[in-house]
Amino acid sequence: MNAHPIPLNTPKHQTGAVLVVSLVMLLLLTLISTTAMQTTSLEEKMAGNMRDKDLAFQAAESALKSAEARLDSPVALPTFTTAGTSGFYSSASTIPTDTAVLNDSFWTSNPVATSTVTTLGTASTPQYIIQQLPAACVIAPCSGVLPTPYKITVRATGGSTNAVVILQSIYVTS
Repeated sequence: MNAHPIPLNTPKHQTGAVLVVSLVMLLLLTLISTTAMQTTSLEEKMAGNMRDKDLAFQAAESALKSAEARLDSPVALPTFTTAGTSGFYSSASTIPTDTAVLNDSFWTSNPVATSTVTTLGTASTPQYIIQQLPAACVIAPCSGVLPTPYKITVRATGGSTNAVVILQSIYVTS
């Protein structure tokens, strides 16, 4: 009895290995594509947050320049008071401390000035305060009238109220 061998490609000898391999490959491709979508989504959020921060920083810089121009304006400056009338605080004022200006509540519950600079794309108009500091000798030897330095603090938001930038500068009028 010389029997002929049965070919391996008949239905009796197929075990479904190709199906298992293809399902594993499909699972791997699904995991890779899901990870890629999550990474892209995260990068999109990071780019949006960076844009908001940049908008807030640019608005704060513009408001800082606006406040400096207000100090150099030929128009008489408003009176600097301890209560900070219109955002102008005297050197005797204890209200605008460095830690107080970091809180949002300071900017809503105390007198502040609003920048006149148009800032497109920001959630709100930048605000600032100017605190008059005691006259100081900037360059020795000092003679004559000492210049008055001012501390300018600016708060600006970006495209959302979550992106907030606070800048401070010391400005001496010329």
